[in-house]
Amino acid sequence: MRTSRAKHLSRSAAVALPLVATLAVAGCSSSDDSAAGEVTYPTVPFTAPGEGISLGHDDQEIGDTIPEPVHVGEIDPIKSTDLLVVAGGFGKLELGVNALDPATGVAGSRFVVGPGIWDPVIHGFVGESPSDPAVLAAEVWRPRGSRGAATFAVSTYSGNLLEPSEAVLPDYARVHSRPGSNAVTSDGKYFVTWDDGLYGVRVVDLEAKKESGAVQIIGCGPFTWLDGHELYSVCEETRELIQISIDESGVPSETKRTKVLPEDFVSARKVTWAADAKKALLVSENGDVFVFDFSGGLPTETVAPIGNAGQDGGRFSENVIDNTGTRLAIEYTDSAIHPDSARGGSVVKLELHDAVTFAPVRTLDLPYLGLTGIDSTAFSVDGKTLYVLGDGPEVDGETAKTIVGVNAANGDKVSSVEVTGTVDDVGTLLTPQVLE
Repeated sequence: MRTSRAKHLSRSAAVALPLVATLAVAGCSSSDDSAAGEVTYPTVPFTAPGEGISLGHDDQEIGDTIPEPVHVGEIDPIKSTDLLVVAGGFGKLELGVNALDPATGVAGSRFVVGPGIWDPVIHGFVGESPSDPAVLAAEVWRPRGSRGAATFAVSTYSGNLLEPSEAVLPDYARVHSRPGSNAVTSDGKYFVTWDDGLYGVRVVDLEAKKESGAVQIIGCGPFTWLDGHELYSVCEETRELIQISIDESGVPSETKRTKVLPEDFVSARKVTWAADAKKALLVSENGDVFVFDFSGGLPTETVAPIGNAGQDGGRFSENVIDNTGTRLAIEYTDSAIHPDSARGGSVVKLELHDAVTFAPVRTLDLPYLGLTGIDSTAFSVDGKTLYVLGDGPEVDGETAKTIVGVNAANGDKVSSVEVTGTVDDVGTLLTPQVLE
């Protein structure tokens, strides 16, 4: 049983061993005899561990203080050489997220978020101190009986993880959850998303912890390629690229459109972004590969695909472009059935390409990678290494989650290590964002 003060803390008790842990729990005490049958539970403040207090592995002596003091440490900030690795499984109300050193496979700081949405909306950030933003998640906290309606929130986790910065969304907000449909501005000020109920763009001021503005734009989206406070997206039916500007108050408005997409343009469900190059990757549902260059604003000339991802004998699946806009990788299944189908094939290889000419660099299949299955792919922050998460070789009927590093320049395999230190079975890699 918890007091009302502890209600929000319970949502974010994403405290993991060994980096962040609580080693003692509050005791209970009954009320005086004047209120027979009633019990009160004191709220015990938590404090940073002092001398002689260890978190994570050593037992500490139980003292005479009842209830025992609760000690909590701070996370290690996410490094520029790290990736994020997210627990697998569909439809979970809570998901574990770990910082991961992909060169060693060792998991570090762990966060538990409550997406409760179709695709988890999770963003990670490179930091220098524990107080810097580390992980942001759009969350849905479901109702439980008489406790009230569901709460929609955008939470930023850092520090001790027990006190996230939480922006509660209005009841009518519905974050579009496909990868690429939501983003955080490079200054870390705004969370921007296409909204399923609005059919437009909604902006959340992360410092003010509230929605700052919204604009309905029917027929466009749902992609949020962000360059500063300028958002770029597509309008499929009208063959346009669109620019939406976010002003100093966090209010979005449509500022420009250009009809530069080819007549046979088909959009996609998921897209990725090369932050340093200000380029966007879109592999359309008919296989056309577009790399839009927004470094000078909206393109003014017709944009042609740089190639087509279609192949005989398999179906293209997920795709990713590195931050420098130099390399892109496309996954392929062993079946022609769309991978999002219930009967879709398994991913069996990746094709590494030049992101300007679409020239092939290397085919990365299961034997070459030394894997028996592929779960997820992500580039390092600097774009120099492509990492592939999957199942390692089978030993005694079991496989271990393994992460393989590939030189993005030539496709040479440079590392292969087992993932260790995670609580859950992991399935998705994310590249953390560098904030200004």
